[in-house]
Amino acid sequence: MKKFYTSYEGFAIRTIGYNTVRTASFLYFYDWFNKDPRRYARPEMLFYSAVPAALITGILTNPFELVFTRMQAEPMYHKNYRRGYNTFWEGLLKANEERALFRGAVSNGLRIAMLLGTMTGLHDWMKENSYYFLGPSEINRVLATILATTVGTLASMPFDTLRTRMYLMKPLPNGVLPYSNALDCFSKITRFETTTKWKGNFAAFYAGATTQWLRLLVIFLVS
Repeated sequence: MKKFYTSYEGFAIRTIGYNTVRTASFLYFYDWFNKDPRRYARPEMLFYSAVPAALITGILTNPFELVFTRMQAEPMYHKNYRRGYNTFWEGLLKANEERALFRGAVSNGLRIAMLLGTMTGLHDWMKENSYYFLGPSEINRVLATILATTVGTLASMPFDTLRTRMYLMKPLPNGVLPYSNALDCFSKITRFETTTKWKGNFAAFYAGATTQWLRLLVIFLVS
């Protein structure tokens, strides 16, 4: 069972930092964009507030995401190629020495922006409108969560792939990193990992999409 809880302390720190920064940023921008004294949460206001809040959250919490992702992936590597992060704090220090704490930060910010920008307003819209057909039932929340999770997964997974690739990359034999930035990463995936088939053009960007969908669904259903 220990393997399923790899870097649990990193998960806790990442979650606390993410939720704190995201909530504070979202409320700040929501107050700034929405001048309606009735505080009616219109979908466009939720979108305008969620996107900048998500970008700030993704960039500020990127060091936590990077170390957590690396510690989760560590068991997949041969022992000679592991980074050797014994604790989360040690991982932060070593990543800082590597000057990699903010590697992939833009992709991480865009990932969260796509999640919050699509899911926040869509969830509320679906829940309120399904009420007219199904009445006061718990199924309204479930249907809204399924719809929002599906759209959020489709919108965010390409950026999730980019940031994960940049988090885990190591120098090539010539000492050069495989990707110089997010745009370079996107370009190389498109050029070398896609096919002429329609499905093949997107498969590389949606690897693990089912797991991501289930993860988001469980989080939003229980939170």
